[in-house]
Amino acid sequence: MGTRGTAILNRKAMMVAIKLGITVLLLAAVLYYVDLHALWQKVRSVDPRWLFLAWGCLVVGYVLCGIRWAWMAEGVGLTVSVSRKINLYFLGMFASLFLPSTIGGDVLRGILLAKGEGRTGAGWQATASVLLDRINGLYALSLLVSLAMLAFHWPVVWWLGWLGGVAAMWIGLALYPRLHDRIPARFAAIRSLPIGDRRLNVRWWQSLPVSFVFQLLIVQAHVFLGMAVGLHMSWPAFAVMVGLVGLMAFVPISLNGLGVREAGYVGFAVYFGADASAAAAMSVLWLVVLSLASLPGAVVLWRVGGLRGFRS
Repeated sequence: MGTRGTAILNRKAMMVAIKLGITVLLLAAVLYYVDLHALWQKVRSVDPRWLFLAWGCLVVGYVLCGIRWAWMAEGVGLTVSVSRKINLYFLGMFASLFLPSTIGGDVLRGILLAKGEGRTGAGWQATASVLLDRINGLYALSLLVSLAMLAFHWPVVWWLGWLGGVAAMWIGLALYPRLHDRIPARFAAIRSLPIGDRRLNVRWWQSLPVSFVFQLLIVQAHVFLGMAVGLHMSWPAFAVMVGLVGLMAFVPISLNGLGVREAGYVGFAVYFGADASAAAAMSVLWLVVLSLASLPGAVVLWRVGGLRGFRS
């Protein structure tokens, strides 16, 4: 391995070490703040039926996301099998939870889309489909949080800052098709993507309600888990908490979002006057439900030959 390859590996190792440190610090802060005995009592006394309801919301949501991703792929010119995209979406969720953080779930499903079904030279289209899928979900999430925030009185600075950010997102969405053709020629692969194509626009707007329903399902799954551990908050409060924690988890500062979610749930629960131990217990159950819902992705990974088959 050359000097450059060694430097890349060293940078990756350093990033993993930093993320691990942040994860440990956040989890330690949560464990220090909450009543561990109360947390354990809440977790051990949970009625499994609440877990099943939350799991059902998440599985249905993953199926919807697989359909949305298939639509995005069709929009950028890839002929796709919807069932395969659903399978790859489950694989991506499994990878995000259980595989090393250097192998992201989005990277894994994007590469398998680019190489699957006899395709060649579809790398940029596959990458674009994954990015558009994520961005579509982000727009739906911001819309849901904005609606939920109307139920509360926020400091003016916070409210204006949030609305300014959301407005900038939508203005950027409207302006980008005009700017796309001005991308420098050296990025020809990006310029070749059919951003202004009617088919892609139709798929984008068709996907937005699906993304919104997915976000509703995610919030409802948390509501079920909150009910299981006695986390008493209104539905809009759950929506704000889940939405903003989800946005924070987009920033890759910890290992697969671990620590960020737990600290975020506890912090927002305390802000809304709820029990910190119940919020911590809910975060534990959410990790359990996430793991169970992503297990079909392990079967998909095994079918493609595991990590060795993926690397090949």
